[in-house]
Amino acid sequence: MARTRLDRTLRLETAPADHPPDVAKVQFRDEWGKIVQQFDRALFGMPDDISAAMARVFRDHDVASSAATRAARWFALRVFGRFLREDGRVGCAADLDTATIRRFITWLAKPANGRKRGVKSQSHQLGMVRPVLKRAIANNPCLFAPDLTVPNNAIPLAGTQRLPQERLTPLQMRSVLAACYAEIDVAWDKFQYGQGVIALTELPPRPSWRTEGLDRWIWRLHRANNGLSPGGNGLRRLGFRKKALPKAHPIASIEGYLHITTDALTAFYIALLIQTAANAGPLRQIKRDCLIAHPLDRHRVMVEWSKPRAGGKVKRMQRRSFDNRRPYSAPRLIEKLLAMTAPLLPHVGPSERDQLFLHRFLMTTGRNEREHNAGQIAQATLRWAMLRFYERQNAAIASWNEAHPDERRPLLPDFSPKLFRSSMASAHYTASQGDIMAAKAVLNHADVATTDIYVDGEAVRRLERDTIARLQSLMIKWVHGETSSDRPQDGGSYTAAPVTALFGHTCLRPTDDASARPGQVCPKLGGCLACPGLVVPINPDHLARIVQAIRHLELARERIDPIRFGRFYAPSLRALAEDLLPAFPPEMMPDAERLIPVLPPLPDME
Repeated sequence: MARTRLDRTLRLETAPADHPPDVAKVQFRDEWGKIVQQFDRALFGMPDDISAAMARVFRDHDVASSAATRAARWFALRVFGRFLREDGRVGCAADLDTATIRRFITWLAKPANGRKRGVKSQSHQLGMVRPVLKRAIANNPCLFAPDLTVPNNAIPLAGTQRLPQERLTPLQMRSVLAACYAEIDVAWDKFQYGQGVIALTELPPRPSWRTEGLDRWIWRLHRANNGLSPGGNGLRRLGFRKKALPKAHPIASIEGYLHITTDALTAFYIALLIQTAANAGPLRQIKRDCLIAHPLDRHRVMVEWSKPRAGGKVKRMQRRSFDNRRPYSAPRLIEKLLAMTAPLLPHVGPSERDQLFLHRFLMTTGRNEREHNAGQIAQATLRWAMLRFYERQNAAIASWNEAHPDERRPLLPDFSPKLFRSSMASAHYTASQGDIMAAKAVLNHADVATTDIYVDGEAVRRLERDTIARLQSLMIKWVHGETSSDRPQDGGSYTAAPVTALFGHTCLRPTDDASARPGQVCPKLGGCLACPGLVVPINPDHLARIVQAIRHLELARERIDPIRFGRFYAPSLRALAEDLLPAFPPEMMPDAERLIPVLPPLPDME
């Protein structure tokens, strides 16, 4: 008896004409079945049948997407719904045809609220809507217009139009880091004070009979809300009166004594973003177990994080090592961050307890309704917190400049999270005199063509122009047969004499070398201080040598021609005083002072 062949083809049921909605909200759950995100499909603003079809596809398509991707797609669908309302030609799903998509593309290019979308923004909006609309068409073949198609490349060259962008200079990045370190120190001292009060077994005594005192409030709030700051609206829920708080310490300032605040978390994020030269998105998702012991050097610690797009099928771990003896190195900052976010862990959902950048949610109701009161910080929240950091620091600098007109400080440059990675790549490229492999190693790229996209800026373009001009000059001299005796000599007394390098050999021709363009300083001048990969051990011996060299250069500055000193010796002094000396802890200075008198003398500056 012949067996009948099984029909394994998949068939989709024809959607009814009215297509009633099946759910009121689009819900996303984690691996434990808890609702982590939900979106109201009524806010799409589309006709009911289109809204129901798009909501079901949105739920199925983005079930494994990140929270940021879901939020971005939800906003893109709302933009599409706003277009349908303004267009007024689509009353039901049958009216949605290819001509509607063309009008949508044209509508995206028009200014909205006085602002015009860029080409990339237009392509991003259409790219978010395209997969949902295509899947809705496939799932409901009889619902939409028969000729409805969505083009794949409706906005060509959207990803290839790259305009020259400025980069932050190393001095600007150091100023941003200094501002971050100042806020981190204040937040860490505040947190340690609070932890000391919390560790008390009994309620601290009143400072006076008229007031409770800060310590008593810290102690009581910690035990009343399981270590989490209740916020202004949560005091009444816990049975406290907001007016009873000390006027000098509102509830927002008490939060820093219990756990990390959003503003302090932002300072940690910016500092780690600069030190690691990581992508903004993957660094925000770094895990709490990111610190790995170095296999060869006991004083170095590796920081690891994952980048979902790196490596194709075989994912490569992003990794950088740091000297853990430096007070503001990335591992030391991460250790502080682990301690300051530990009180938040009982209030974080199971799916986010392995994340490093945790904070207390400021809003847990309405559209931002959440089951837990703390969790991973969102990218939008970080963006607004970084704007507050920029405005707060520049306001403080402006106040300082007004009070100290003779000691004015430069304002912080305007920056964005993605600007730090490209700025670090450009800084390593220029420091290595145009070696793009040095920038490629820092960014951990597989292809040098990707690194070339990041390397840009005025300093890079100036270096490339000088390199091309130098090579052209060498080629012309080779064609004409010019020898070294035919070269014009620089008659300036401050450039003709040899230059003494503290940690290298004496340079006989600092401005006349094969590595330097005529009239420019040799990039190798300064010995090891000019090396971009310089590693200095953190110990009293090396600190004593650095302090001795700084004092030797400062004494030489008093007797050497200012133009000559500024051209040849000032870069070494800046590298010693601004880059190397701050890396040593202050408590090591007494030991270094005792070693300086017995060190061999340094050569005289010429």
